[in-house]
Amino acid sequence: MKRPVGALAVGLVIATAGQIQAAEYIVPPVMPVPTAWQGRSQAVVRVLDKLDAHVETLTLKAGDTVNYKSLSVTVRSCMDRPDGLPHDSGAYLDIQDRRGEVQPFSGWSFTGEPSIGVFESPIYGVQLVACGGDLVAPAAPPLPPPVPPPVGMVLNTPGPSAPAAASDSLSSSDTGTEDGTTGSVDAVSGDPSAAGQAPPPMQSQGSNPGRGVDQPDPVYPAPARTAPQEAPQDPPQDR
Repeated sequence: MKRPVGALAVGLVIATAGQIQAAEYIVPPVMPVPTAWQGRSQAVVRVLDKLDAHVETLTLKAGDTVNYKSLSVTVRSCMDRPDGLPHDSGAYLDIQDRRGEVQPFSGWSFTGEPSIGVFESPIYGVQLVACGGDLVAPAAPPLPPPVPPPVGMVLNTPGPSAPAAASDSLSSSDTGTEDGTTGSVDAVSGDPSAAGQAPPPMQSQGSNPGRGVDQPDPVYPAPARTAPQEAPQDPPQDR
């Protein structure tokens, strides 16, 4: 007896469905903190001699010092970004020219921002290439001790504040007289002596507002005042 093909297909689907397992929860990868750094045991530094265009690559361990011609390079610490963050490396360098013509450099230098932490020298150019070696705990160099100010140095002390000076300049006319009565102040000029007085005389239309009443205006002069002239009399006629 032959079984139908459709029944065989249904039985295969049921047998396959019995082997399906439930989905497993996948743990997401650990993302480092955006400000995280991991320490390295070595630093790679490139030195350029600008006089003969010679380039020397130095590999230093943290805490070691390497001399190149008259240059002395010391690596205090080297760190880079962990995986999952934009690549960047930073090293704390102490650079000194033994000839004493250039000011020594001591600070952080970064590969992602080469303009920060530059050893300013007309002869040598020093640049951090990368950090390598074994993974170590990130450690920053100790801070330098504070330097006290020189003996006899005069420190500038701030003057009195503006609100205190303004409060001292208030007069009795602003807050009231000594006997308890309130002083009157002119609302236009703000002068207490002008309160209750008649306003100044108005200037004529032909005068300049910036000049006095009795002073002539050079732009719009007033018409000259002339004495009235008498009418001419007829000559006497002979009778």
